[in-house]
Amino acid sequence: MHDQPAISKMLADRFQSPTRRVLLVAPPDAAKELFLYATAKRGRYTNYPPYGLGLLATHLQEAGVEVRILNLNHEVLTACAETAQEAEFHFDTVWQGALDRMMTDFKPDLIGITCMFTMTHDSLKAVCTYLRSRWPVPLCAGGVHVTSSVDPVLDDIPAIDAVFLREAELAFLAFVKYLNGQLPEESLAQMIVRSGETRLRITHKTTPDNDLLDRMPAYPLMAVRDYARVGTIGAFYCFKPKDTVFATVLSSRGCRAHCTFCGVRSFNGAGVRQRSVGSVVDELQLLEETYGVGHIMWLDDDLLLNHTRAIELFNEMVRRNLKLTWDATNGVLAASCTEEVISAAEASGCIALNLGMESGNPKILRQIKKPATVNSYLRAADVLRGHPTIHASVLLMVGFPGETVAMIQDTVDVARTMDLDWCRISPLQPLPNTPIFDAMVAQGLVQSTTQETRFMGGAYGKQAEIEQGLRAQSSRLKDVFHTIPANQVPDPNHISDIWFAMNYQLNFERLLRETRPVKIQQQLQHLVALSDIISPENAFSLYFTGILQIRVHGAADPAVYTRLASRLETSCYWREHFEAFALQLSDLAPGAAVKGRTT
Repeated sequence: MHDQPAISKMLADRFQSPTRRVLLVAPPDAAKELFLYATAKRGRYTNYPPYGLGLLATHLQEAGVEVRILNLNHEVLTACAETAQEAEFHFDTVWQGALDRMMTDFKPDLIGITCMFTMTHDSLKAVCTYLRSRWPVPLCAGGVHVTSSVDPVLDDIPAIDAVFLREAELAFLAFVKYLNGQLPEESLAQMIVRSGETRLRITHKTTPDNDLLDRMPAYPLMAVRDYARVGTIGAFYCFKPKDTVFATVLSSRGCRAHCTFCGVRSFNGAGVRQRSVGSVVDELQLLEETYGVGHIMWLDDDLLLNHTRAIELFNEMVRRNLKLTWDATNGVLAASCTEEVISAAEASGCIALNLGMESGNPKILRQIKKPATVNSYLRAADVLRGHPTIHASVLLMVGFPGETVAMIQDTVDVARTMDLDWCRISPLQPLPNTPIFDAMVAQGLVQSTTQETRFMGGAYGKQAEIEQGLRAQSSRLKDVFHTIPANQVPDPNHISDIWFAMNYQLNFERLLRETRPVKIQQQLQHLVALSDIISPENAFSLYFTGILQIRVHGAADPAVYTRLASRLETSCYWREHFEAFALQLSDLAPGAAVKGRTT
């Protein structure tokens, strides 16, 4: 039972009854301090449709509530794309102006704001603070970051009146219905209400299941056609024409695994809940036929859990003659990569996927509770190599607690044996409210903090600085595995060097051995994206783009040669690394012999 007098008074003091108009807001992905105009201008920053807000809007609309969605990340990226000069672009002015126009025109009774990533915290704070300073409308927050760091969020952002935890569409809907006199107070769930210094917690849960999962987002409110025009969706946009309309779809929630570095179970709960196949394919068909979508990224964390369902889903996509393609950027589990499942996936339009392995050392795999063994990954790789039209990457991490250089070398050796198309390597990022974070706090390896966390990976991450030649501690990267004792746990200063060496050895160097025409073409598309969009400063990307152009066309693009020459002339960093790895600009000169094995 709730403390009825307390909650009734707290809600009456701040929230409006009735609540007929609700505005749902997604903040910019990162605050102004991390935003780079040139990076946005290249279309490098991610720009995902607000799928969760779209689902929430559908439930609210079914209850007779008028809803609008405002994606401030999309507003910022669109304004940047349409601005001719950097001096004309003003980050804060863009999103503040969009908010002011929406608030003036729509006049909402309630605002809900979502925050997915810890890195977005400062942006969330800026938006909430601005809203409170100008518009006396009650403000609720939710999402993964809010759930995982709820008390630090409330401590740091006094503008928030209430938060909703975990999957909150039913809890938020019940709250709005309560405000409108349609549900009793006992229906309120998984929320914290604040009044001054008082926080009243309602721990009752309400989780979408069965038919309630078979909802589509409110696509008319989401401007799906526009997102990929000014940003990226997923990791495999390079394999589609630039004018392709991208979207995202969620067919299930949760994951069977218990990985200690992952927050999925903390947010979605144990197990996996799946939508009906018919509802999923109906959504795909709507996206293709009504919105012109040509490619979707699955948001699922365990897309292939039920092999029978997965095959049924893919077969139904084929039966309805859907033309869109798809990828699984979030990753799939090794146990589900059977020949039957992957064959059906390929037939239904799968062009790329990530396989989540993280480590090739058995002890680390057990320590982080991965639901597979090294042999499981090797078997999955065998299947995936048999389907060359699918670009298959493996996800790796380095820097686990107690992980020695020898253990990292195991990961390198297993990844080499798997021989998939790319290794997406990242240093461990311990996220709040995950088992590994709590354990590392207890061991004094990280600090529990309310401060905004900057990711290592991604367009805003520190790792991008390594790719640009701005962050590395050693010039002897080729020998980094030999300069640290095998039984030693590398310190944080060595992790960047290890990442760099792994990236070269597992990704770039293997291109010299690639002989399959379909893979050479895929890798060339990938490298062009790396050198033009992701990291134009990365000399390795430019060099190997030229090498593959020689393989395919007989000569490197003169523009690539000129860019690489300029990069090496102006960067001592890249000159040293080219020397360390025995690479030469002359390898791309007109008339240069094809380097490595040829087709």
